[in-house]
Amino acid sequence: MRLKAPRVPTAASAAFGASIGPRVLPGTYTVRMSKDKNVYTTQLVVTGDPRSKYTPADRKAQFDLSMKLYNLLADMTFAVDRLNGVRLALEASAARLPANDPLATRLRSASAEIDVLRKKIVATKEGGAITGEERLRENLADLYSNVLNYEGKPTESQLARTDAITRELADLVRDLDAWLAKELTGLNAALSAKQFPLVKVITRPEWDRE
Repeated sequence: MRLKAPRVPTAASAAFGASIGPRVLPGTYTVRMSKDKNVYTTQLVVTGDPRSKYTPADRKAQFDLSMKLYNLLADMTFAVDRLNGVRLALEASAARLPANDPLATRLRSASAEIDVLRKKIVATKEGGAITGEERLRENLADLYSNVLNYEGKPTESQLARTDAITRELADLVRDLDAWLAKELTGLNAALSAKQFPLVKVITRPEWDRE
């Protein structure tokens, strides 16, 4: 009775805290099964545990914050996938050029700049928790896990942390968009002059369909 697990940004270590989805709220749900051209549906009623000490309002507040964090993980994953797509495309083009080619130097430098942004979001070394390389992704997955594992009303601290991570991710996305607007057109013009494939940035509709 859970949603599917959230999408989590690729990093050097697994985000075990984000390995499951939020538990659905009590209510009536439709179960649908398809076989060939036939579709079968039935109703399923989910009820709360009568032993639970949490009120429906507490449970709703917990679910709402869980979903906010769930969607924030998806937003973060999209941002990291954009970063990785651009970074890897730049490196692939640089690898096709002689090492001393000025464009190869530009491409590698641009890839390094993109990687600086990526490393602000995800840990890139194995054993991040041990080495101290915990980044925004690790903090978000930890917060998501803490909210998911307690069905009572979220704390003020959890709400404040959610807002802080949301703002920090938005700042990093703005930095990425500003970099792309400033740098990518010139790089693509240089690649086009050599008849190389252009560096494309994935859009949200494309990513959502994957």
